[in-house]
Amino acid sequence: MEALNISNMQQQWTTEPYATSTGDEIFTLAPATESVHDKSYSKTIRLVSLYIIIIIGSIGTCLMLIWMRLNRRWKSRVNLFILNLSVADLSVILFGCLPQLIWEYVDRDWHAGAFMCKLIKFTQSFSMMASTNMLIVVALDRHQAIRAPLMKPIAVWKMAGMGWAIAALSSVPMLFVFRLVERNGSERCENIFRNKPLFHRQLFLTYISVIVFFIPLIMLIICYARIFLKIAQKASENLSSNRMSMKPGKVHLQSTKSSSLPKAKIKTLKMTLVIVAMYIACGLPYFTAELIMSYGDHRMISPTLYSILGAVAPANSAANPYVFLLFSVNYKTLHCPKWRRVTSTDTDGTCTRYVSATSKTDMVSKAAYTKHYDAKTCHSAKVEMTNLVN
Repeated sequence: MEALNISNMQQQWTTEPYATSTGDEIFTLAPATESVHDKSYSKTIRLVSLYIIIIIGSIGTCLMLIWMRLNRRWKSRVNLFILNLSVADLSVILFGCLPQLIWEYVDRDWHAGAFMCKLIKFTQSFSMMASTNMLIVVALDRHQAIRAPLMKPIAVWKMAGMGWAIAALSSVPMLFVFRLVERNGSERCENIFRNKPLFHRQLFLTYISVIVFFIPLIMLIICYARIFLKIAQKASENLSSNRMSMKPGKVHLQSTKSSSLPKAKIKTLKMTLVIVAMYIACGLPYFTAELIMSYGDHRMISPTLYSILGAVAPANSAANPYVFLLFSVNYKTLHCPKWRRVTSTDTDGTCTRYVSATSKTDMVSKAAYTKHYDAKTCHSAKVEMTNLVN
């Protein structure tokens, strides 16, 4: 993705010789020629997209963390996985997009030294892979919950920790691929493929595309395909059972069976599917373009189109918190509560109190509690509910 800088940030074309630094030694390399390494792009589109992603993503993550802190069920299994996903998405913004934004403003001159060149590239790759791995972890957890609900689930910290560990391990090659390069009196953080045969870059791009996108995509498709097959199977079994139990000429009274899953699981499944769909929509065009430029003619992709694809690539990390809030926040409870008067009467007198109820369920539960409480003092209590707010 854009923050990962797969194509080495598309340096502006130059034919001047440049040097590379290895420790204290600086040696001159051959002149650079216009190639896929120097793919041009629109700096304006890149800057605007980075600003939008950073601002929207930061606000969304803060809102989601606030909601989790105020919600009593934030420690539920699904919410803990979503929390890990949000932390990974926030790391994409802080360690991927923010350094890229600063780099664009200094025209890609590198002033942080050789160590930070490698470290920034590592953290950019690590954050992108961690975000992807958290999507896989959520998919595996939903797969187990629906396909094998009686099986003891793996602890959240083990599954999430494995996702973070694999992301770190997969990002280690970045420490060896990127290095500090001196050219025209300025330093650049570039990959090592400029003066190597083209197949070196092709192998590296293939590795990144497979690890970051295509293997996760296959795993996500398999998990959710098996989930939907299970749902369809259960719905078919329930339908067949209902038909077999019916006999002609008789009236049957029976409870309606659930055709698939409880509403809570359905909502969680919808939320994760939306997040996965956004991941595919944002990542697939960019990785396809990168592979086309590496294995085909890089001039097939226009600078404007390439800038747009690079801008869309990390956008799912900024949008994920809003998807979570959309499916998790109960917007009916955001308005002021309705106050209802509960009156308990008996031969000795009348007891009146006011309770807040935001729904009929809350009203009934609070009325039952009030009736139970008054029954201790009013031996023959009659409870009357009066709605004070329409």
